[in-house]
Amino acid sequence: MRIDYPPPQPHGEIRQLLPDLFYVPGTVALVPAVTINRNMAIVRWGGDLILVNPMRLRPQQEEKLRDMGRVRHAVRLGYHHGQDDLYYRDHFDLTFWRQAGSDLYPPSADQLLREGGECPVPGGRFLEFSCSRFPEAVLWLPFSGGLLLGCDALQYWGNWRGCNWSGRCLLRFAGMRSGMQVVPAWRARMSPQGKDTWQGLQKDFQRLLKLPFLHLLAAHGEFCADSAHEAVVAAVGRAFPELGRAA
Repeated sequence: MRIDYPPPQPHGEIRQLLPDLFYVPGTVALVPAVTINRNMAIVRWGGDLILVNPMRLRPQQEEKLRDMGRVRHAVRLGYHHGQDDLYYRDHFDLTFWRQAGSDLYPPSADQLLREGGECPVPGGRFLEFSCSRFPEAVLWLPFSGGLLLGCDALQYWGNWRGCNWSGRCLLRFAGMRSGMQVVPAWRARMSPQGKDTWQGLQKDFQRLLKLPFLHLLAAHGEFCADSAHEAVVAAVGRAFPELGRAA
């Protein structure tokens, strides 16, 4: 049976951020005429590659990816992401990771992503947002002083590159601003019973703030280098004042 995989969306070239971290800056069309940026992280471990928040590439960049090493794992960190995961699962001999219930898009998991469970990168660990309405997680890696790879919850924006005019307007209307932030739309959508309160997510952010990291790359926005932890502390404090005081 022929499968009509979503075609590659406009994106840039593979770029190196840290000795063993690369990424691809790309785009996604939320609805017709509304485009925002998205990122795929590529983690290198020896000769193996781990794709986080997978994004289908143009043939030339896909060939470059293959030249970098063997693509061994693909990791879905957010429920509302995953439109290109089936393509990678069908075209690469890899292990696909996602949380139980993170099934908005196929395929099923080869390996369930669990906090305290196995990790595709030795020494790494997953943290799940256990109180959120939909599955989401972050991946912590002991690279270059600590690296946090996320999806939608935390995003760092310095500009609106990758977003068209309608996308920029939509993001700003939804409360997005420059700098590090707990995304307002994510907070409202993920809070228990849809209430925009901090209580249901308090323990999750408290655990996240205990992770040691200097750098952060989410599925949207830009790479935050060297000062990510302090920026996240400030962002969480602004979004959840009582939690910020407790931390």
